[in-house]
Amino acid sequence: MAAKTERTFIAIKPDGVQRGLIGDIVKRFEQKGFRLVAMKFLQASEDLLKQHYIDLKDRPFYPGLVKYMSSGPVAAMEHHPWQ
Repeated sequence: MAAKTERTFIAIKPDGVQRGLIGDIVKRFEQKGFRLVAMKFLQASEDLLKQHYIDLKDRPFYPGLVKYMSSGPVAAMEHHPWQ
C-alpha cells in the first residue's frame, strides 16, 4: 500500500507578486520543512475564484475578495513536507 502524500496549496496574492515577495515566501515554507513541487503564475478569472472561494460566498467580504484576487497575477504553488 502506497503512503498517502500530504499536499499544501499556497497562493501568493496579487500584492505579494507585485512587491516581489515570491522568493521570500517560498524560502519561509522551505525553512518550515516543505518542498516546492509545482508553481504556476496565472491571472485567475472571476469564475475560477468564485469556485475556489465558494465556501465564503455568503460572507460580506466575498465580492471584494474575488475582485481583489482577480486584480493581478497570483503565484499558485503546491508544497509537500520533506520525507
